[in-house]
Order: sequence, then structure tokens, then C-alpha cells
Amino acid sequence: MNSHWSVQEKHGSPAIRTTGKILYVDDDKDWRDVVAITLQDAGYEVLTAKDATDAMLCAEGVKLGLIILDLDLDGEDGLVLMKYFNRNQPDVPIILYTGLNHDDDAILEMLRQGAHQYVRKGPLEDLHKAVQAAVR
Repeated sequence: MNSHWSVQEKHGSPAIRTTGKILYVDDDKDWRDVVAITLQDAGYEVLTAKDATDAMLCAEGVKLGLIILDLDLDGEDGLVLMKYFNRNQPDVPIILYTGLNHDDDAILEMLRQGAHQYVRKGPLEDLHKAVQAAVR
């Protein structure tokens, strides 16, 4: 099973090119901190949020270039938040970054619903590659 899926790989869409801040949404503080530091060290400006409400407030009036979204936000459904961002910031690509296991059909459905990439939590290098692909 592939640990990294993208719209480009599965649907032939052109590479996503974007600039702006990265919003990383995850209810796990340790993951938020590690991912934020890793991306900041790579030169990205990163905003973090712990849940859907925090994410919506962080994104208000901010030019985002990328959203990285955990799917299980302490009882909240990350896919609902993804749909919110797809409606309100349709030009901002979204990477789903999760420790949950999904089968290939579920992953393809998430990509159809608006995720640009799906990355399983694990080596931060996998996420960094996905971010580079999204912002190049």
C-alpha cells in the first residue's frame, strides 16, 4: 500500500504551484510542534491549529498557500474541515496527513472530495516531499 498519494499521480492533474503560509491542523501537540519546526527549518512560514475552530480562526484574512490537515481532530472530522476550506479557499491545496489507516478506495474517495495529497504519518521526509511538490 502506498504511503503517499496525490491528485497528480492518480488523476493526471498538473502540479500545484502556490505561495503563502502553511496552515497545519493537528490535535496532537507533539506532532504540531515537530512538523512546524521541521517546515520552518526548511524555510516555510507555518501557522498551527489544534482543531477546526482554531483552524478557521487562523485562516481568517490570511493568504494561505497550503493546508496540511489531520483527519482525526479529537473527535472532529477532518474531512468536514477539508470541505469547509475547499468552499472558502478553493485555490489552496490540502494535504491530508494522518496516522489512521485507510484502504486505497477510501484514499481515492478523499482525493475525489478535494484533497490534493494523502500522506500517512511517519517519516517527516514523506511530508516534506509532499509539501515541496505542492508549493513548487
